[in-house]
Amino acid sequence: MLSRIKNSLSKVIGLLTAAILIVTLVSFPGSKTSAENIPDSKLNEMAAQVGFLVNTFRLENGLPPVYVLPYLHDVARVRSRECIETFKDLEMARNHLRPDGSKFSTAVDRNMVAWNTIFENCAAAASTPEAAMEGWKQSKEGHREAMLHPNLTHMGIGVAYEQNSDYKYYWVLVLVSTKDHYANEYIPREHDIVPDGEGDITGDSTVDTYDYLSLSDYIYKRSQNIPVYFNEEQLKVADCFRDGLITESDAKVLVRYILGEYETLPYVF
Repeated sequence: MLSRIKNSLSKVIGLLTAAILIVTLVSFPGSKTSAENIPDSKLNEMAAQVGFLVNTFRLENGLPPVYVLPYLHDVARVRSRECIETFKDLEMARNHLRPDGSKFSTAVDRNMVAWNTIFENCAAAASTPEAAMEGWKQSKEGHREAMLHPNLTHMGIGVAYEQNSDYKYYWVLVLVSTKDHYANEYIPREHDIVPDGEGDITGDSTVDTYDYLSLSDYIYKRSQNIPVYFNEEQLKVADCFRDGLITESDAKVLVRYILGEYETLPYVF
């Protein structure tokens, strides 16, 4: 049973503009692993950690963080799978070509993301997010500069694992600048929020004022078309009526639950 206490919240921003740069690959010959299989959920966690590390690196260098865009995550995942094939030919890999010989940038639908600048960092064989990130930071081939480009606004990260391949792990970081904002963009956290029960939007195992403030902030920003993000689990526990909608009514139910006027969530008439 969840306890009821209180707390507060936080958020951030990103920017835009410029040309195209294609960055070469990084590989880690000594990082091979004998793992037989890695579930997609684990690979997604590893990709998410890279997003957090990229923004940490930018903040350390006095630059604003960039948003993760789920569509670019999908693009990067596709590219990471393609790298399993293209890394067999290092010339293709260095030129960031797709298996059909086209440029990596063709993987991004300009109708989905009208980028002004696009970069791609690739890495092979690194078995952890930290190893992939360190390789890019130490690279003399443009990876570091790509991550520190001042106009970046959005990114997506993909990691693929193939046991019977040369490098096993394949990482792709897609970075863009665009003048647009998107409803589902978000600043990545070090760890994704995992609610512990109904109403626990902040994932701290309590249902309290902090959860109400988080929900109210989410509802307000959605109404004003301001970028704001809840993951799927947060959306589920925030839907206090289980009607598939997140509205002010859910916030009212949540605050009444916090005050003890309602005994259970979700609320049923």
